[in-house]
Amino acid sequence: MNRYVFTALGLTLAVGIACSSNSDDYAPALSGGGATSKAGAGGRSSVGKSGGSGTGDGGSAGEGDAGSAGLAGAGGASSDGGEGGWDEGMIIPVTPGSCSETAAWVGSTPVQEISTDANEQLLAITADELDILFLRDDVAMRAHRALASAAFGAPVAQPIADGYGIDAGAALSADGKTMVLLATTGQAFAAFTRGARDGAFDTTPDASAFTAINQRALQTMQHYAAPVLAPDGKTFVFSAFTPTPEGGFPSGVAGISVVFQSLATTNGWSMPESISQDLFDGTSAARALPSGLSSDSRTLFYVDEGSGKQTARFRDRADAPLYTVVDLDQLTRAVPNLDCKRLYYSSAGDIRLSARE
Repeated sequence: MNRYVFTALGLTLAVGIACSSNSDDYAPALSGGGATSKAGAGGRSSVGKSGGSGTGDGGSAGEGDAGSAGLAGAGGASSDGGEGGWDEGMIIPVTPGSCSETAAWVGSTPVQEISTDANEQLLAITADELDILFLRDDVAMRAHRALASAAFGAPVAQPIADGYGIDAGAALSADGKTMVLLATTGQAFAAFTRGARDGAFDTTPDASAFTAINQRALQTMQHYAAPVLAPDGKTFVFSAFTPTPEGGFPSGVAGISVVFQSLATTNGWSMPESISQDLFDGTSAARALPSGLSSDSRTLFYVDEGSGKQTARFRDRADAPLYTVVDLDQLTRAVPNLDCKRLYYSSAGDIRLSARE
C-alpha cells in the first residue's frame, strides 16, 4: 500500500480556525493513517490507494432527513402567515459555527503518555478528548483518561478483527464505545463496540448500519478510506475512489476520488452523496482524506494528498457547500475538540496538541 510523507511542523502554529461552542451533548453513532517518520518528516498517510469518481447514485436515499438540522433557525420563515420560505431580497443571517475561519494555533506540545520515541500517528480522538486511537510503529493502540486535563492512561494494543485493517483509517463515536473500520477488501465498513470506554473493542464486526454504503461500493467497484463520525452521531464522511488498475491508468486518465457524506436514519446510514464535487475532488494520486468534523458538522478537516497539507473547509449550514478553505499546513490528520479550542494532529512521528491563541 502506498504512503505519503509530510514535512515536519514547527513548534508555533498560526493558522485560521477559532471556535466557540457550549454543547456537551453527544449522540452515540449508529452501530454498525499510517506511521510517521521520526527523522524530521511529518506523518505519512496510509489510507488506501485512490482513483475514479462515484457520482451516479450519490444521495439517492435518505434525502428526506438530509439537512433538516442544518436549516434550523433559517428555513420556514415567512411574513405571510403560514407559508414557509423567504421574501425575495431578504437577508438571512448566518450564525457562527463551532469552528471559525480566523484564529491562530499555538503552543504545539506532545500529548502526554501517547508521544514517545516510537513512531505515532493519530487515527481518531473523541470530541471530549477522553479516548484516543492511534498507531505506534504500525500497531493499533488505544488509551483513555478520566479528564481532558489529565494525562492518558498507559496505551494498550487494540486487536483488529480478521478481514479488517487500520491502514485505511478508523473512526470513533463521541461516546468512545464504537469504532468504525474498513474491510481489507476496501469495500465494506463495519462497527466494533465495547461496553466500557476503558475496555477493548470487540472483534466481531457489525456492518448492518452500513448496508447501503457497502452495497454501493460493490455496485460501483469503488473503494473507501478515511472514515470520520461527527460528534453528534448524525453524519458519517469518508473518501471514495476507484483503485488504480494493476497496469496503471491509460495515458491522460488520472481517476477521480470524492468525499462522501452519509446521514443517520432509523435504518442505518443513508446512501451517501458527494460533498466535494466541483470543489475539492481528488485524483488517484491526490485524494482528500477526511480526518475530523466539527461538533456542528460545518467544518471538515482533511489531508490533501496532492499538496501534502492539512486543510479545513467551512460551510454556513450542515447541508451547504464547503466553499471556504483554510490551509492548516502540516497539522496532519487534524481533529478538533468539542468547542474547537484545541486541535490534535500528527507531526514528525508524534501526536501533538495546539490551542487557539
